[in-house]
Amino acid sequence: MGHTVLVLEDDADIAQLLCLHLKVLGHEVHRGASLKEGYRILKEQSIDAVVLDRGLEDGDGISLCHELRRQQKGLPILMLTAMDSESDMVEGFESGADDYMAKPFSVIEFQARTRALLRRITHQEWDESERQQKQTAQESADSKVLSSSTHAAHDITPQLMFEHLEICPDTHSVRLDGQQIDLTPTEFSLLCCLAKRPERVFSKDELLSRVWNTDYDGYRHTVCCAVNRLRGKLERDPEMPKYIHTVWGVGYKFREAMTHVS
Repeated sequence: MGHTVLVLEDDADIAQLLCLHLKVLGHEVHRGASLKEGYRILKEQSIDAVVLDRGLEDGDGISLCHELRRQQKGLPILMLTAMDSESDMVEGFESGADDYMAKPFSVIEFQARTRALLRRITHQEWDESERQQKQTAQESADSKVLSSSTHAAHDITPQLMFEHLEICPDTHSVRLDGQQIDLTPTEFSLLCCLAKRPERVFSKDELLSRVWNTDYDGYRHTVCCAVNRLRGKLERDPEMPKYIHTVWGVGYKFREAMTHVS
């Protein structure tokens, strides 16, 4: 199923190439060359994902990324840049980007990363469709006998309850100390993957497969940055995490006694 993608790139040749290959993958594309155009298109169109260059003609794309996250918009964002240092990459991820590619890059890599990014949207849409179907079934069951209602209730995905932290897979919502926490689709998928199996250690490669739907080695740093972003939103002290722990040389695990609430 195709999606609607916004490409913000001020190099006309690169922008044309990106749009061409997104269309080959079956997506509708809107194109802009500046932050101003980006804000206009986002306001006028229903956009599913953004391919965002950092060096736009009227400013740094990171400012748009920050603004989208400030507005609690969970749009998947693939950031492009000519700056390839580790600090630049970390800055991009910390601004809320889901993935980051340094120029020059190959068409094959761009397509692979785009497919992985948009696949998460598809999975989220499936989850939402399934949630709505379950909700409809539950509402129908509520109007019938008690036994039917009880059976329907078992189809609802249980909430994940921890000390001060509540995760609801059916509504894609997270609360910390009763306050709603805004997570990107990637951050939410990563949190659920870890939290559903407390104390189970996941390697970076496993997380790449389960969350990013890829086995591409270049994504390993993406996992580290995503974990750091998640800690920044959930942990009172990210340097001394309560929920998401590093198992040195292996990967990450979620630590808290868990109780299911139907």
